[in-house]
Amino acid sequence: MVVSTIKNNESETPKAVTRTERIKKYKNGVDSINKLRQWKFLKDHLYTDKNNALGFKTVEVNEDGIYIDRYITHIDEKQTLKSVIDIANFSYIGSTFYKDKNHIYTHYLNSSGGLFWIIEEADVATFKIIGACYGKDKNHIYRESSGRILKHIDYKTFITTEEDEGCFSKDKNGYYFCDEKLDSIALRDTIVKIAIEKLNRL
Repeated sequence: MVVSTIKNNESETPKAVTRTERIKKYKNGVDSINKLRQWKFLKDHLYTDKNNALGFKTVEVNEDGIYIDRYITHIDEKQTLKSVIDIANFSYIGSTFYKDKNHIYTHYLNSSGGLFWIIEEADVATFKIIGACYGKDKNHIYRESSGRILKHIDYKTFITTEEDEGCFSKDKNGYYFCDEKLDSIALRDTIVKIAIEKLNRL
């Protein structure tokens, strides 16, 4: 009797993919897509691709500190940047704000690259940057990034420190950092005290 022997090969265990390898693969994939689209610089963070789409260049940053170029192509789900932005009049005006002849825009940056949208309430003709963190028009004070109207701020008495001083400000009702009023504990901080002294000299 002939007995056939079958070699019992163990199935190969798939090699575990490390987190670094996974991130590298993801980054290379995104970079490849960007290269295929052939993004070219226009002005003030605006780029155009081979299909004439308009993109606002930003960066995605993952928790391992890997930077990946991103191009925001839409204001919202229905409106592309190309359909909204007047490129000839588009410019960066400071902080997180941009403008063209029709709109004031803001870029909210986060780890995924953020969002870019229109500040609907802003008056284009009178809008200007004040300090490092705020915008102002004839009607309102606006917070950078979000473009949110600071309704709790007294418009007439609002002042802020210069660009290199950070997001400190004051009005007749008190002192603020970004859009939050400083409480008695925060007012004891050394850095806050220095900022307040500068505000009080303005």
